[in-house]
Amino acid sequence: MASSGAEVDHPSVSRTGRPGSARHATFQTFASFVWNFRLSLLDARKQKFRRRRRQPTLHPLQTIQRCCNFPFNRRRTLDFKEELDLSRDGRQALAEDVCAFANTVGGDLVFGMREVGGMAAEVIPLDIADIDAQLLTLTNFLRDAVEPRVTTALLSHAVPLASGGHVVVLRVSASPNAPHRVIRSGQFYLRNSVGKEPMDIHAIRTAFAFADGLADRALAFRDRRLALLDEGFAQVRVPPLRPRIVVHAAPVLALTRRDTHTVEELKAAALYLQRASRCARPRLTTKASSAQPVRTANAYAQLFRDGSIELVGLLSTGDVEQPPAPTIYPAQHELPLVQHGIPMIAQALATLGVPAPVYLFVSLHRRGATYVTVCRPRTRHAENRPLPPHLTDLLSPPVYVEDLGVPAAQLMAPALDPLWNAVGIDHTQTNFAGGGV
Repeated sequence: MASSGAEVDHPSVSRTGRPGSARHATFQTFASFVWNFRLSLLDARKQKFRRRRRQPTLHPLQTIQRCCNFPFNRRRTLDFKEELDLSRDGRQALAEDVCAFANTVGGDLVFGMREVGGMAAEVIPLDIADIDAQLLTLTNFLRDAVEPRVTTALLSHAVPLASGGHVVVLRVSASPNAPHRVIRSGQFYLRNSVGKEPMDIHAIRTAFAFADGLADRALAFRDRRLALLDEGFAQVRVPPLRPRIVVHAAPVLALTRRDTHTVEELKAAALYLQRASRCARPRLTTKASSAQPVRTANAYAQLFRDGSIELVGLLSTGDVEQPPAPTIYPAQHELPLVQHGIPMIAQALATLGVPAPVYLFVSLHRRGATYVTVCRPRTRHAENRPLPPHLTDLLSPPVYVEDLGVPAAQLMAPALDPLWNAVGIDHTQTNFAGGGV
């Protein structure tokens, strides 16, 4: 397996692309540093988590082989530049590229790669002093060079070459705040298969309408999945009479692109989701639908081919009222969700190479009379409060997450509050640091 610090060599290139030729070797070199870049992003994200966890096998050989079997050419989500111009005018031109990527579906800018007819042709090492500091300054400039400011992932990585120098990859994520425009020129840009181009009035109008519907599409995904669960159409059936909690993660990338991941990539990410809950070991499926017999379980995780994630689990309840009715103890599901569920979702997405932003939803479904155990605000004595009869589904608003490295308790507080609001409490009373209420 290639490591994030591995060096790659760059051969000379001929016009032939047959296996064993110099040009084919260039494609292998390019695939290697792209894979190194993805691994480095994963390693950087892993350092943000509180506990170190075992990394699953990422199966890089399949990805590299797939890259080598097809010539790399400039496309809507990939562009090559021979030099990294850090002058004033050069940075301004890069701002136009970032604006175009952010307004479309995101993509990668590769610096240090000569292209011929839109095809990757030769690696041209970049010789830049203190390159890490220069890239940090550049990314900060690029964020501020467009309006609205680019708040999504804008990541740069310098790949060292064995012969000296670097190749730089700049990854721009699709932006939910699109359309953006370059401040200096006031121009909107978008990407197509041949590069960037200015947006005309019709494209700008369409972009504004598209951005307004992004949250609605995330909500539609959540509502569609909940409806299927209510009707019993799921690969793993959860007993319907007990209260259940459902968590959905809908990456913006999954809402804006039709890309799907391979089975090998899904299996690597799935290993994290199997540890998403410590209350019950969930069953895992990577299919969106199946004709196989439906199984029954107390919890399961489902990973969709576009990178969306669904966690479903039964809530721990007790019958303490008269007549007996299910009583929910919120800390028993909120603590595992914050301490394990959300970090494992972030790890799974990082393994797939799916960056933030992500829409997160928490939904609670119950049938019949149900109580919630709370602490009285003044006396701190526990009491059981009934949920209003008409609230059979407690649905959180969409939680827009720009950085999955933020502490999960901070991310999830708005999504956990609806349950507490339904029984007259302003915010969750769970003590995530102390492990209880």
